[in-house]
Amino acid sequence: MSGLPFAAKGAHYPEMIVHRTTKTLAERASLAAATGLFALAAMLVPLQSCLAATFEDSDLSVRLVSESSYAPQWPPDLVIAGMWPNTCLPSVLRSTLVDMHIDIELRSNGTRCADNPTPLSLKLNPARLAGLEQLALGIYEVRVFSRRADGLSELIAFRLLRSGGDDTRSLPESGFWWSVPTTTSPALTGSGLSIEYQGDHIAVTLLSYDRGAPVWYFGSASMSGNIARVPLARMVGGDEPFSAAGTPPVAEPGFALNLQFLSPSHAHAWLVRAAADSSGAIETQQLDLLRLPFGSGHIGNAWRGEWALLEDESRQARIFDLDDLATADAETFRLRDRDGHGVLQCRIENIGGHPMPAYCTLLDDGNILADFDHNGLDRLSGIGPDGHQVRLVRLPK
Repeated sequence: MSGLPFAAKGAHYPEMIVHRTTKTLAERASLAAATGLFALAAMLVPLQSCLAATFEDSDLSVRLVSESSYAPQWPPDLVIAGMWPNTCLPSVLRSTLVDMHIDIELRSNGTRCADNPTPLSLKLNPARLAGLEQLALGIYEVRVFSRRADGLSELIAFRLLRSGGDDTRSLPESGFWWSVPTTTSPALTGSGLSIEYQGDHIAVTLLSYDRGAPVWYFGSASMSGNIARVPLARMVGGDEPFSAAGTPPVAEPGFALNLQFLSPSHAHAWLVRAAADSSGAIETQQLDLLRLPFGSGHIGNAWRGEWALLEDESRQARIFDLDDLATADAETFRLRDRDGHGVLQCRIENIGGHPMPAYCTLLDDGNILADFDHNGLDRLSGIGPDGHQVRLVRLPK
């Protein structure tokens, strides 16, 4: 698998559901077409071929269910349901909750198991089992394992689940994204992603390699706040740019891409695929993704231009023409408005070897207009002195 992404190892509750099905590929395509989940993919390739290649990493659905919309911190139940591959239904062997990670281990009961898919429904409360009265709000990495007869456990499902309301400050910017190294995982050398966000849908193209040969994957999905799971199909065949044959590309099963956007230009991601040595297990590859500026020179140059300050409680916008760049040290930069009154000052942090403005403050004659901590190339999100959400949005030239 040399060259593939997996070659380098390293105040309500919206339900984030994991689906897996025993339906045939044709039945999956019919169901997906009826629900319109892959409308964006249909723009590029024939609908049926793309849908038939969608990658499912589990026959289970995993979701957090809260009984109270008025107290989102009240510990929700975690429900695992779906069709188990045989008649020996599992029970929960253990549950662990550490920081923002939830691990569930299942163990099948019985030894004589008929290969008949059997309905499964399990409910547990990870916070209560961990001795907690509340579940912290945020995004949780949920892993479901299955204990085998030999005592070893294999990963069978991975999902990002949200406790609490949607995060709209971290919605992604459309453009090119790159994988950068972290302390625990390397970058996908030579690989990149194109992410397009429109309305509540996201479309992703992963440009990578298969044994040294270029290959690209495409998929689309609906966004749930700042998280998404995008089934990626591998695109093969099709016409060359100057060919007039009209041959459509063929979609083959690819990966599943789980995304958690931390800001408009920074995301954590997990690629998921079926394990080569097991029909039921999966393996994951964690990534760190950035949308980086093209320009050379000081990082602050990428934020020069005209910007509009928008407040959620106001219909008026104030325009800033940030042009004059000044640097006091390697960890900060400052952009002054042409009128000399407005100033955007930012503190730089290193992410995967790349400097990015992590925290910025917009001032007018020394008075704070806004603090921004969810920053992208074209949009900065934060709060004003009165606590209302504000945005600084780049104006097109």
